[in-house]
Amino acid sequence: MGYVVAGYVIVLSLLFLYGVQLVWRRRRLTRAVERFELLATPGDRSGGRGAAPGAGPDTAPRAGSAGSR
Repeated sequence: MGYVVAGYVIVLSLLFLYGVQLVWRRRRLTRAVERFELLATPGDRSGGRGAAPGAGPDTAPRAGSAGSR
């Protein structure tokens, strides 16, 4: 009877470790995809480190522009 319990313990432990590995791989893959999407964004010239300060679209009209009369 002890061998049966030991067998179940081994099998359940292996299944648990397999599940942990799957979760870990999924998180790594998700982070890798996010990094790839940042690098592959067209028009982004900051090298994938996010937008540079002041590099976004300007919502307020500037003085002297054609839109501010």
